[in-house]
Amino acid sequence: MEIGTRIREHRQANGMKQEALAAACKVSRQTVSNWERNKTLPDIASLKAIATAFDTSVDALIGDDAPHIIERFDADSRRFLVLFFLMQVCWVSSSLLRLFAANAPNHEEELSIAVAEAFVLGIWIMSFIPYLRYTRRNGLKTIGDISAHLLEHMQQEKSLGMRLTRSILSHIYVWNWLLCDAMMLIALAGAGWLTPLSAIVAIAASSLIAVIGRHADRWLNR
Repeated sequence: MEIGTRIREHRQANGMKQEALAAACKVSRQTVSNWERNKTLPDIASLKAIATAFDTSVDALIGDDAPHIIERFDADSRRFLVLFFLMQVCWVSSSLLRLFAANAPNHEEELSIAVAEAFVLGIWIMSFIPYLRYTRRNGLKTIGDISAHLLEHMQQEKSLGMRLTRSILSHIYVWNWLLCDAMMLIALAGAGWLTPLSAIVAIAASSLIAVIGRHADRWLNR
């Protein structure tokens, strides 16, 4: 029996209409209809909401479909991981391009860098839209939430790339702090203000930002 059939049977047994289930899951009635016809699969947040609405467990809903559901969550998490890192790359690339633009020897090179910046911005915007949808759908508010979610829903692999990815996610605050350091140093270099003293001040400031961010994450997760 497929998961959509189980959802429909639970809904009917509880005397609930599709509109009511949709409201409980914060989705449209059409989305619920697609689930019940096995056209689409609910994500983990929706599965938890469905289980709560029916006073049952997620395991009871997915039944024998568990391997398929796990593969689906793994695939979704991988796509989100690509978006997550792509946005970080765009952020760093944009800062580097501004640094190059500040030191461009002529107008033609400035124009080329401006075109490259526009291209990077376009990639960032195209990545941000599905990124925002995913975070809202799964209730991810902080970078700590994102890291924990990805670590939970990505299947274990022994490949070097996946081990490195999991290591980065497990120490996301350290990597985020290093990224802030790099961004501040790039900004100082672009403005022509990079000196040993300014570098120390920048690193101290980014460390403070990292600590504040960590405490903000803990406060939001209370």
